[in-house]
Amino acid sequence: MVEVEKKKLPKSKLHVMADSMKISVVFKKRPIFAHELSEGELDVVSVIQPKIIVHDCKYKVDGVTKTIENTEFKFDNSFGENESNEELYFFQVRPILDLIFN
Repeated sequence: MVEVEKKKLPKSKLHVMADSMKISVVFKKRPIFAHELSEGELDVVSVIQPKIIVHDCKYKVDGVTKTIENTEFKFDNSFGENESNEELYFFQVRPILDLIFN
């Protein structure tokens, strides 16, 4: 069910440079580990820049029908598990260092 929800999501927007903001709040998602998958854990977090979406699997009141409740959280930048630490550095750290040292 979660994979179906993830396929419905729109494409991510471009990241914003940190020096264009006074305060920047960032989210970086780590990949789900193999041992978590083998234990039956699900990857229930989707990253669509600048938001993350938590897919909460639930049962309706009847106790039988499965449903997914999606909760969105918005950040200045959000980086998925497939985005590198170099990308995070480029958009978030380097612009601030340039401001400090120049």
